[in-house]
Amino acid sequence: MRAGISIVLLCCLLLAAHAPVQAATEAPDCFIDQGPCTKTATGRQVAFEILPRPVKAMKELTFAVRAIGRNTAPTVLLDLSMPGMYMGRNEVILKKTPDGSYSGKGIIPRCPSGKKLWRAEVTIPGAGKVSYTFNVNP
Repeated sequence: MRAGISIVLLCCLLLAAHAPVQAATEAPDCFIDQGPCTKTATGRQVAFEILPRPVKAMKELTFAVRAIGRNTAPTVLLDLSMPGMYMGRNEVILKKTPDGSYSGKGIIPRCPSGKKLWRAEVTIPGAGKVSYTFNVNP
């Protein structure tokens, strides 16, 4: 396990040195520490939330999605990534809850380069994709 983490950290450092310039100008469009963020995907409102707050790297987090309207999909895919930097695959499958929302647990890794901007892309089968860009506390 320690060797795997070391490899990820080394890759993060190497990629940070070669990250595209455009990634440096990207800013959060979701202030996740203040509460859920809502966007529109194919005509429906999709709210995204991470608990507990403040959202911290390397801690188990609960990811939740609520899509307004009829939700028949049993799962929703959440893909976590860093804009401009490859941090490996980090996908969380969110399962439908009795209240019609989706929930799952995962971890956001910490990058030793100090970057803290992350993107969550939510894929709702039959309803499309929506992404949220937010900062994570170290």
